[in-house]
Amino acid sequence: MSSGAHRRSRWHIEAGLPPAAQAANWLAADRLLNPTSPELGRLLAYEHEAAGHRTAHAAALTVMAVYAGHVTAAALLHWALHDEVLDLSAPNVLVTADGHGITGVRARRPRTLPQEGSTVRQLHDTVLDRHLLPFADALHRRTRAGLRQLRGGIAHGCATALCASDADPDLLERRWNLFAEDAPGGLAALGRVARVRRASNGATRLVYLRRTCCLYYTSAEAVRCASCCLTSEEERLKRYAARG
Repeated sequence: MSSGAHRRSRWHIEAGLPPAAQAANWLAADRLLNPTSPELGRLLAYEHEAAGHRTAHAAALTVMAVYAGHVTAAALLHWALHDEVLDLSAPNVLVTADGHGITGVRARRPRTLPQEGSTVRQLHDTVLDRHLLPFADALHRRTRAGLRQLRGGIAHGCATALCASDADPDLLERRWNLFAEDAPGGLAALGRVARVRRASNGATRLVYLRRTCCLYYTSAEAVRCASCCLTSEEERLKRYAARG
């Protein structure tokens, strides 16, 4: 299960339930929406220990950004390219992690939802209302991480799902703007996409400029993310262009 020819790990989804011998390694995504669940505790502990976070709320902010940029990424890109919505609502998803980030995603029942009205509304319902926004709420209740910052992580992850693609940037920008406009959670106000020209070959690509901070620079890694709002937009654009 993948979005067209874009078979990078960010968009790869395994189909069906895992083998019995591996089942204990997988976390049910709908259990992560419960702020007191042991599954959410495991996911936060993985990130806290791997990155050396100093606080639980900083770990939560990083978890939100990397989760949104990986777990539901295929749904964003598939919708952008094909105008169809994959069922990546929380009840249909399993995830695995063993450190910083998400190492695997499974769809219990791989399927494309039958179209009912606007596909962008279906995407909002499936990916935001039934997955990422309740996950942010659970992280907020468990760690007291700021809800605006958590939703900024959602916006960043969803945008990255498109910006990391090598598809037509004109198409991707139009689709992002359509997705962000009127998206629940006020995502449109939490950052913007911009264009840079790769220094290596002159090709244009999209990048995302955040307006919220995930506090990753406070971890033992002590580095700012490429999209960090503490860095000026001008400097971020220069760095993105230099990265090729």
